[in-house]
Amino acid sequence: MPVKVIFFDAGGTLFEPYPSVGDIYARTALKHGLRAGADDIERLFGDAWHARNGLSSLAGATTDKIERDWWYGLVRDVFAPLGRFKDFEAFFAELYDLFARAECWRLFDDVRPALDQLRGAGYRLGILSNWDHRLFSIVEALGLRDFETVTASAAVGVAKPSPGIFHKALESMSVPAADALHVGDSLVDDVQGATSVGMRGVLLDRRGKPYNGVTVIRSLRELLGVLS
Repeated sequence: MPVKVIFFDAGGTLFEPYPSVGDIYARTALKHGLRAGADDIERLFGDAWHARNGLSSLAGATTDKIERDWWYGLVRDVFAPLGRFKDFEAFFAELYDLFARAECWRLFDDVRPALDQLRGAGYRLGILSNWDHRLFSIVEALGLRDFETVTASAAVGVAKPSPGIFHKALESMSVPAADALHVGDSLVDDVQGATSVGMRGVLLDRRGKPYNGVTVIRSLRELLGVLS
């Protein structure tokens, strides 16, 4: 059956932190009296993120408080080796709110041209991502109005690669799995998660690394050609 609906992962696929998580954390920390290198923060953030298995650990239905507490613990661990704030609460409050705004994120150059192509060809589009509730404000702030639905793991209570989140996204678009495709930058979360429920999966790897038995694109501009 032909693909009618395309779902996109968010971070790493549609947009990325700008200029980097380490830079944003370092600039905000300096405003609150702590000087630390962006590279050191980036490394410590990666360690803390992977230790928690990313936002997959927020797989249950969450509240704003649960999400904020999760990020509070991660940020606290990132800065623990780097020094002490006079007022960590004030620093964290500013940092947390900052990442809900467009200024911390940048769309990849291939996003808008690809979305224009796909909508022009008649495809329906959705977002499907492991993210907290701030995803909705980020999508709006970035002007991503091409998407009919946005499915965030923290909002629906299940995270990729679990089949449950894919079923939720399919239900939101009233489309069977055989008519849908999911594209993202994770082989496990995006491609294997999608194919496990009968959807098609496309891996976005902008470095151009080949993967056996997997449809890989280097740019979202290539997606329409794959569908054709």
